[in-house]
Amino acid sequence: MATQTASAAAAGSGSGKPKEKKSQEEVYAEFQQLRNQQRNLVNNLNSIEMDLKEHKTVIDTLKTVEPSRKCFRLIGGVLVEQTVEVVLPQLEQNKSQLEKLIEEGKDQITKKGLEINQFKDENNIKVRGQEPSQPTASEKETSDDKSSGNRNVLNLFCPPRITMMELQLTSGESESFFHLTVTGQLESAYFPMGPDGNGLFCRYDVVAGPDWELVSGLHSAVTQSARTESDYRTVVFNMPIEFTMKSTNPYGWPQIVFSLYGANLWNVETNRGYARVHCPLSGAGGDGLTERTMRAPLFVPKYDNMCSAAMSWLSGVNPEMRDPKILADGSKHKGLSAETYGELVVRLQAISRGSNRMALDWGQATVDNKF
Repeated sequence: MATQTASAAAAGSGSGKPKEKKSQEEVYAEFQQLRNQQRNLVNNLNSIEMDLKEHKTVIDTLKTVEPSRKCFRLIGGVLVEQTVEVVLPQLEQNKSQLEKLIEEGKDQITKKGLEINQFKDENNIKVRGQEPSQPTASEKETSDDKSSGNRNVLNLFCPPRITMMELQLTSGESESFFHLTVTGQLESAYFPMGPDGNGLFCRYDVVAGPDWELVSGLHSAVTQSARTESDYRTVVFNMPIEFTMKSTNPYGWPQIVFSLYGANLWNVETNRGYARVHCPLSGAGGDGLTERTMRAPLFVPKYDNMCSAAMSWLSGVNPEMRDPKILADGSKHKGLSAETYGELVVRLQAISRGSNRMALDWGQATVDNKF
């Protein structure tokens, strides 16, 4: 009887399946999933912080006006007319809720970071480029014992602990991505004989290749309406332009397409010209700062049909492009009939990061640096 019990216990212990060991691909995929979760948490936190900043700005502004003053609030895509004394308490309540959400988001990011570090330690993940700390005598003995039994160590090129700023450009991404930050402004429009219309305003669109991704900033924006003042030939916009993009290769380098509009003699808004500029390359040696002042000629499309051209001249309405972004692709606007009048003055500066690690040379080195 005792013999049967012992044999049954041995059979029961032998039937238990051992814990399956994960492969390097599975460990890496799970580690990347944890990092993506942390990125999503940080992105959500950044959006909440932006909402909180906007709430603070609006609250500070409303505190300086009379409580009975009318104001409009966007609710579900509809503008609702209310008064300051009604809206202000609601905004302050939303502000307090946003502050609580920010604290909860920070706690979640901290917990996720601890989970990532724990996962890294459990799976013996080493970080390439990180200086290991000097082990103690007991740690050396433990490591010697472990090395004799487990020599398969997963070596990942990623930081063990990712901060909020590092999430925007982790060391793992720096090997396959480079970032381009473009800042500057659309300064003015210049017309040799003065503009053809009044109340001019300009819209810009950022166009890039399929491998480019917008990290921060706006793809498009519109300036305020401007008129000529002391100099009848110059219309000043002073519109800031700022965006950051990342890509795996320089193909499809970002361009900015400008569309100028204004009112004609009949006070009808019409197109006043299109222009495009390439974003400047980075400075000497790849990573660096480059500033350029560019004067982009404005061209206005024209009708090939004489009847349509005569109607356009009588009405003062110029033909418009359905999608001005096609100007960034030379193969899509072949045969376009247009005339040139005026130019846009654009000042841009570009900063690149990560191009040196990808062995990219923009050809901006000076002659002195070549020898």
